[in-house]
Amino acid sequence: MKRLCVCAGLLTAEIVIAGCGGSSMQPSPPATSTLTFQVAAAALNPADSGSYTTASATFGASVRTTCVPDPNVPNSVCPDLMVLVRGTDGRSSCQLWAFAPAGRSLNVGSYPKAAASYSADTAGFLFNCSRGGTACNGNVSSFTIHELQSNPNGVVTRLHMTFEQTCLGGFPPAVGPFGKCTGELWIIDGTAPFL
Repeated sequence: MKRLCVCAGLLTAEIVIAGCGGSSMQPSPPATSTLTFQVAAAALNPADSGSYTTASATFGASVRTTCVPDPNVPNSVCPDLMVLVRGTDGRSSCQLWAFAPAGRSLNVGSYPKAAASYSADTAGFLFNCSRGGTACNGNVSSFTIHELQSNPNGVVTRLHMTFEQTCLGGFPPAVGPFGKCTGELWIIDGTAPFL
């Protein structure tokens, strides 16, 4: 028996985009917003992992509705998607930024070629939990947005994405010193912006 997945994108003033990923079997969403990640061991960092839910962290995310980079702030940018997961311990936090390739809109779909800086053929991506293997200036990445919805003010109300990131080190940049970080993020019934 064959399975069939029918995917559709929707763009309105209230919903930025919604759809289904490339798999015919979508995972069941968790009961609460969740971030999990794993970093493989490498020459400059040991293996590491992290897991947050609404029991241990607050989740806030925004999509760009309008943005003008601040000329008074060096390297000021306007990511298409910004996520902040702040641990309730007051010390831990994770940030995730995503950019569509230059001249395109960020939509549900796969972005197999991503890096810290975006260009016409490369999406932008940065995941930073201020830990070895995630805090980096340059990276080789890929990500898939399986589902993304927001309200008219840009507050993300629902998000499901998976990602991979490998930090670069040295000059010229090399991948070897850092292990690959993989992760999954769900925002369920989000109400808070990125702050």
